Amino acid sequence: MGLLIVKLPQLRAYFFRRRALAAQTRHSMTAALCSLVLVLSGCATGIDLKRNLLERPTDWIMYGGQPARSNQSRSVLVPPLKPVWDYDAVSGIAGTPLVKDSVIVVGTLKGELHVIRLADGQSYGFATMESAVMGTPVVYGNYVYVPGAQGKETLTCLFLKDGKREWGSRLGPIETSPLMIGEFLYVTTLDGTLIAVKRADGGEFWKYETNAEKEQRKPIHSSPASDGEIIVFGSDDGAVYGVERISGRLRWKYQTGASVFATPVLHEETCIVGSLDSSLYAIDTRTGHLRWKFRTGSRIYSTASVSQGRAYVGGTDGKIMAVNLDSGRPDWVFDTRSVVTSAPLVSGDLLYIGSLDRSLYALRSATGEKIWEYSAEGRIRVSPVIWGDMLLLTYEDRNITALRPEKK
Repeated sequence: MGLLIVKLPQLRAYFFRRRALAAQTRHSMTAALCSLVLVLSGCATGIDLKRNLLERPTDWIMYGGQPARSNQSRSVLVPPLKPVWDYDAVSGIAGTPLVKDSVIVVGTLKGELHVIRLADGQSYGFATMESAVMGTPVVYGNYVYVPGAQGKETLTCLFLKDGKREWGSRLGPIETSPLMIGEFLYVTTLDGTLIAVKRADGGEFWKYETNAEKEQRKPIHSSPASDGEIIVFGSDDGAVYGVERISGRLRWKYQTGASVFATPVLHEETCIVGSLDSSLYAIDTRTGHLRWKFRTGSRIYSTASVSQGRAYVGGTDGKIMAVNLDSGRPDWVFDTRSVVTSAPLVSGDLLYIGSLDRSLYALRSATGEKIWEYSAEGRIRVSPVIWGDMLLLTYEDRNITALRPEKK
């Protein structure tokens, strides 16, 4: 298959007319390329990175930053922050951006994987996938593992330097974020399955089915999390499952009162996860027994974060709560002006969290005190990510703005 190189210009949308024209041009170009290349292979490549990616201490290579999905950054970023560049992906972004060795990787609902230079927001190009990228990919070394919502191959491995396809696996539709531990990737599917595949070639290692009858399985919109021993995920059937990582056998199952869309967070043998029954649950990861349950008063779609003995979570009522991990009671509540669907990001003793009120908040994690607020140009549905001294804020489902501390 020939290699098609597409240079994606950096779009700086200061005026609506300029943005609309750029979007129209871009969509036409991509549609033409996809029509040609999909006939040949199902995946277009157009990445020109030209260097190996090294491992850095602040790399953010999977959803939640690590297998436990705790959303804790190794970087401490103190506001005020100011924008330094803006990137328009021209299509929806549902997963968080990833950063490895100052290179950003992000998927879009149009089925494109964009590779961007962190320093100035310039593009290294993009690869066109078989279908929409709903979840956050995984980056390991010079490779990226991309989930797909539809199509024949719904987990694809690409070589990041040129976008070349290494392998693809037929696992069923995936709208969640893969989990990587060692030599294996773990994915949950809309077919109601948890599947372990080999990172080297995408071969299936084991599969766990939430119900033996396919017609009775409910979709899974909750990404898997792990403490290294147990894989935990929620399901639309309202249950939280604990599956042994090595064998794929069910160890326990806990039933909540409604569907579980949120990704669990694992911390010190405890699973913290919210449900659409408006409750936050703490479940023992060894036994599946309930430790405590706290009714938040609103449905929880978002993943929590954990730090300093508290779980932080937002709800559809716009409230951000800090729930004490010992007592299961709230230490503080902060009220935004709209729905919160993204996970808080822990940075030192601060929380960065966005809301559909178009604001990014920086709160004291101990008290909930607001110390800074940034007004974005659109609603914030995706969790922010920090790499070094740069915070990446995704807004209106298509733009990424880089912010860094103001120089004194």
